[in-house]
Amino acid sequence: MSDATAALQAAEHAGRWKADRGRAPHYSRALFSAGWTCVACPLDDCDWHHDDPVTHPSDPAELETRVREHLQSHDLVDFLRSLQTAREATEAVRESSDRAWDVVSLHRLRAIHRGEHPTTDPVAQMLSAALVGTAEHEDVRRELTALSEGVAGAQNIASGSR
Repeated sequence: MSDATAALQAAEHAGRWKADRGRAPHYSRALFSAGWTCVACPLDDCDWHHDDPVTHPSDPAELETRVREHLQSHDLVDFLRSLQTAREATEAVRESSDRAWDVVSLHRLRAIHRGEHPTTDPVAQMLSAALVGTAEHEDVRRELTALSEGVAGAQNIASGSR
């Protein structure tokens, strides 16, 4: 894969990532479903983007050139700062996951001390399923949706920190 292709793929990924997180006013899911592709700067603090209609796409070589020219406008320090921020965010997620696994371990050990099988504790079961991403976690989401319907303020509870 050439550097230009990698740069374009990173820009396409950044456009989708920023849209999913509601970054900058020009990003929206509606834009993508209406037949637009967005390439964006992968740096978090940069709002540079190029929206490309799917029906009349830009020449791929021209688009790669445009992306590379933009990326070259950034100083190396910008990329290093972005990498450091990503590293810190990744570490925070890892630490949060470790704390959640501590809770799973605590509930499993409590079950053992009660003379039960370690996987009988329902809290440990649900948290483990959420951390691993098993299908059982979808049961939790369905129950959250069902319980939050018609309850004032429940949307904030059900959405958590997402």
